[in-house]
Amino acid sequence: MARYQPGNFGFKTLVEFDERDPIRNLWRNVLVVALEDAIKIKNKILKFSEFYANKRFHELDYVSLPNRDFDQVCQLAQLDGNLVRKKVNQFLKGIEENYGKNKNNMPAMPWKRLYQSSRISGQSDGGDTSVSAM
Repeated sequence: MARYQPGNFGFKTLVEFDERDPIRNLWRNVLVVALEDAIKIKNKILKFSEFYANKRFHELDYVSLPNRDFDQVCQLAQLDGNLVRKKVNQFLKGIEENYGKNKNNMPAMPWKRLYQSSRISGQSDGGDTSVSAM
């Protein structure tokens, strides 16, 4: 919605920005929750593929297949449902393609440095950490 405000020099300027729209924000949050659910289910399917092999999930179908409910939610969120669905499908496909590649994403441990540590090697580092009872 546009409204007029006086500018620095006394001119009226047109300020165009999205004013706070609670209804639009509500439906966008509904979409966010639906997308989070779909991503969680996709990760579970990839992690436990033998168990979930022949099962269908409403969470994935809702965001990836054309349906009126998803289109209506996108319309209420003031988004293009077809574009959102296309981007979601691309993202889910990317998750599937990259799943096995980064399974061991921990950096390689520098073993030499690890064994030089006094705590690991059992050698004292000079400080007395023992507690004596009196």
